[in-house]
Amino acid sequence: MPNKTLKLLSPAGLIGVGLLGIGLTACTPTVNNRGNLVEDRRLADVHPGTSTKEDVQKALGSPSTTSTLDANVWYYIGAITENEAFFDPDVVQQRVLQVSFDDQGVVSTVGDVDLAQQQDVSPEDRETPTAGHEVTFLEQLMGNLNREKKKDDKKKKGGGGG
Repeated sequence: MPNKTLKLLSPAGLIGVGLLGIGLTACTPTVNNRGNLVEDRRLADVHPGTSTKEDVQKALGSPSTTSTLDANVWYYIGAITENEAFFDPDVVQQRVLQVSFDDQGVVSTVGDVDLAQQQDVSPEDRETPTAGHEVTFLEQLMGNLNREKKKDDKKKKGGGGG
């Protein structure tokens, strides 16, 4: 009577178990925290009218970016994404927090930015045309073999005559 456990340990059985394991781990989503996702418990330490820029940095950390038009407006941008295998990541949670300061550096307003106003920006994959032609690896290699070595400047300066 053959032993059934030995059939599982055969090379075909091991390969099958390995492929099953790889298949199961490929379906497990990878969770990534992007940026600075501010939690409400940290935001509770920021109070309009009393908190300063230093207080905000201690409570929330450095801002993700500042406004290009007003250095007294800070943005905290964060998201949690999940992706499975080779698929594009899905945004599970996202928050953009705006903190505005007055001229004395005291918080004037704190609030979430309306994410309905966001727009997707797709990078353009066109290339800028350039003059000339593209040199292949083989052309570069052959071109370097035919170049003359530069002569040392010290040899040129010697023996001037008189």
